[in-house]
Amino acid sequence: MNIEKKIIRFEAELNKVQRPGMDKLLEYIRGSDFYRAPASTKYHLAAPGGLLQHSLNVLDALRGLLQWNGIENHWEYHTACKIVDTIPDDSVTIMALLHDICKTHFYGTGTRNQKNERTGKWEKVPFYTIDDRMPLGHGAKSAMIIKQYTTLTSQEMYAIWHHMGFNGDYENDAAVGKSIEMYPAVLALQTADMMASRFMEGEKENDLRFSEPSQATAGGFGEDIGTGEPELEEALPINSGEGAQ
Repeated sequence: MNIEKKIIRFEAELNKVQRPGMDKLLEYIRGSDFYRAPASTKYHLAAPGGLLQHSLNVLDALRGLLQWNGIENHWEYHTACKIVDTIPDDSVTIMALLHDICKTHFYGTGTRNQKNERTGKWEKVPFYTIDDRMPLGHGAKSAMIIKQYTTLTSQEMYAIWHHMGFNGDYENDAAVGKSIEMYPAVLALQTADMMASRFMEGEKENDLRFSEPSQATAGGFGEDIGTGEPELEEALPINSGEGAQ
């Protein structure tokens, strides 16, 4: 996994989003373990840089799921050939790249004994553990971290907050269902997240079919495919970041 190359792409994509505080948010990301953390302990992209790769995968999956309207300069979410939601380009970027920012300062490492099948000897091997230093939930924590530094539209907030989808808990599922009715983009992000983890990613690396982003969906991260220019909502006051360390 070429982590440095992926960092360049991630920052190029994020730098397209022109709103107050984005530079501070990028400082937080650079100062955290975001670029080196895994995406999971063992299920998908459980390797250094996995979280970074997963975030880019969700961006590519979401762009592939939506349709770009070059006249109106926004993405469209279609169901049965009908538009159910429109999403500004910078919202797609924010939702996809930052939905799992909650996983910064989340993983630890340990060792365990494992038998080497080739030598027959037991060896100590490293593995990832959960060491959540900001126990504030998942999607909700991502939204909280982002809003410490910059703004989120309501559409972005609901999509990031509920990107984990239904989990069998009545209160959660009622909120998720209502949010999808209000902002179908919530379901679009959930779907793209599942596409990335289930179709695009192996335990350590991407599936070979997805080793490089598709030119049809990746937006050619140096190419301008529209700004979207969403109406920005007021952000929470920017703090010193002490609560996010």
